Amino acid sequence: MAAVGLFLLAGCDRPDPPSDPELRAELGIADEVQIHRVMVTGAAEVTRLIPAYLEVTAGDLVQFQIRGHRVHQVVFETDELTAEARAFLERTGQLAPPPLTASEARLVLSFEGAPEGIYPYRMDGYAPSVTGHIMVRHP
Repeated sequence: MAAVGLFLLAGCDRPDPPSDPELRAELGIADEVQIHRVMVTGAAEVTRLIPAYLEVTAGDLVQFQIRGHRVHQVVFETDELTAEARAFLERTGQLAPPPLTASEARLVLSFEGAPEGIYPYRMDGYAPSVTGHIMVRHP
């Protein structure tokens, strides 16, 4: 499979995030690639990540989907990443993804070729930051 890389997709008129077949067709993702979702929700001074912890296999995709009208940004905790994980995120252009600025916006990250380990991140926005973790394992 060709590297999927980093995708920021603006919200559409859909009430729900695209189904896996729609996302696969839109981005040309192979059927064997697993897509994981993190919903970013909240109100007032609270942001929630659902789920805040994911276990993925190297090669999987992680899609962050915004539910609401606030700006959010995934920020990887560089001082908590291993040197290999940081190098992977830098090499793939995913270390500093752009902010999600529209309702229903989504960010798709590819962990194809990612080294095993924990990828801690925080979600910054209008409310206090919340943290999440992506655990990458090899098959």
